Amino acid sequence: MDKSVAKGKKAVVLLCQTLGGPPFGLHLETIESWLNEQVRDVSVRIEPGPCCKPAPSLRLAVTDAGSIVFGLCSRDYPQPEIEAKARKIGLDPFGIEWVHLGAYCAQVLPGHAATEKAKLLLAAALAKAQANCGSLPENAKPILSLDQQVSRRALFTLPPIRYEAIPTVRAEMCAARYGCRVCVSTCPHQALAPGDSGSMTINKLQCSGCGACVSVCPRAAVDMPGASLAQIHAQVASYLDNKSVGIYPRAILFVCAKAVCSLEGLARKALCSPAGWLPVEVPCAGIVTPTWLLQSLNLGAAAATILPCLRDDCRFGQPTVVGDRVQYSREVLKLLGGSPEQVRLLDPGDEERLIDSLNDLPDGGRKEPRRLPLDPSAFARGGAASAMLGLADTYGTPLDRSLDHPHSPLGDVEFRDGCTGCGVCSGSCPTGALGLDRDGDTLTLAFNPQLCVGCGNCVPVCPEKVIEARPTTNLGRLSGGRIVLYRGREARCEKCGGPIASQEMLGKIAALLGDDASLSEITRYCPGCRGTFFSGSWPGEIEDEN
Repeated sequence: MDKSVAKGKKAVVLLCQTLGGPPFGLHLETIESWLNEQVRDVSVRIEPGPCCKPAPSLRLAVTDAGSIVFGLCSRDYPQPEIEAKARKIGLDPFGIEWVHLGAYCAQVLPGHAATEKAKLLLAAALAKAQANCGSLPENAKPILSLDQQVSRRALFTLPPIRYEAIPTVRAEMCAARYGCRVCVSTCPHQALAPGDSGSMTINKLQCSGCGACVSVCPRAAVDMPGASLAQIHAQVASYLDNKSVGIYPRAILFVCAKAVCSLEGLARKALCSPAGWLPVEVPCAGIVTPTWLLQSLNLGAAAATILPCLRDDCRFGQPTVVGDRVQYSREVLKLLGGSPEQVRLLDPGDEERLIDSLNDLPDGGRKEPRRLPLDPSAFARGGAASAMLGLADTYGTPLDRSLDHPHSPLGDVEFRDGCTGCGVCSGSCPTGALGLDRDGDTLTLAFNPQLCVGCGNCVPVCPEKVIEARPTTNLGRLSGGRIVLYRGREARCEKCGGPIASQEMLGKIAALLGDDASLSEITRYCPGCRGTFFSGSWPGEIEDEN
């Protein structure tokens, strides 16, 4: 593990002492020693009762902690009380990571294997905590919670309020001003709408915190504490990059927060599954895109699997979307020459089938993971291209293959004859896949397939109606670099030398205007100088014209 994971901030790991005794049997001192060796500036504390009485542990940690990770024996902790205490002592409640070592390893694996897996879980939680950029007041949505555990003392002193994380939009990154509406069409509760500032706004009352907008935004402009692109990437990369723990193969298990109870049910019955399943808890399975699944495989995972909540329990209305994304990912793997079984959608409602699926862990993955920079774009929608090309390289896939699919995170555009180089399409492209370049009098409109997300924004704005766009995964286009769609000459203003329009555009205008007297001024002067000319502020020049 790279010791720079915790660079710049003090990290505190609080381990529940109960995990070291029966029935758990984790070697806590071994874990403590390993974390101190692997992670720079980490303080590991083994304490009694952080699961049921976390407040004293929080007070001890806050003096020197930049990030805090709790290693718990149980999920039954008083969340509203913890959040209130954290705020009171100056901690960001959304910056605390909770690792349920009981259900994920101590109750389902023998002592040594459980201890080894606990190392991976805690190290990944530290990486995720360090990738947290903090939360804003706008990220917190108060929820009346009557089903959360609280202590008897807190019951009389605190209201049963917990805070749910919801996304926020970085206005400077948002492409709503260019007509992008990808997040709007994805949101299951119509909580997003264009605002007066030119970026998307989120209706806090309507937002349910599923995070679907985080992963589909083509410009990675949406942040959500606990499920940001940087945090998910950091956690997955830590799982797969850590060579000092001998657990192989390793697979990523994206778990809906409401489906964790299914894994706990297996743990209570001591139904074991391979140690290589490494959980990434998400607010909703609908946040998991094909890019997340395929990028996990590209980073070295033997499999990438989703455990959703029960269909009837999904308050986000995402089961169909999740199933379609998984099906697309399986078709892509088949296209690439890999095994479709590397991506699966598990059934939380059938305990027997669930344990059978978990025990059928594909063998494979890389012990030397593919290195990617710690950049949110790797797990953003635009990161799909690097995942596809990386997997094609791994499988030795011929680059002449393509797959049209409505759930492809990538897209392609083609231009029919008739483009005039006006550049309106490039101005509406939220990712910069279409770009208009000027070099002297030469005008070039080019397309970068690796940046295209198939949003189709360019189609309706084209005045010539010559653009076709479709969601597709085309390996040849992705590997071929930028494609020139139009190249022509650009007329220059006789007054200021600025651009007027392409010769094709001016030719079309001439055909429309015919003998109109204004044609000469339109083709000789830019819009700015043309207005000045007509206002009569170039004395003498009109006489020269005559």
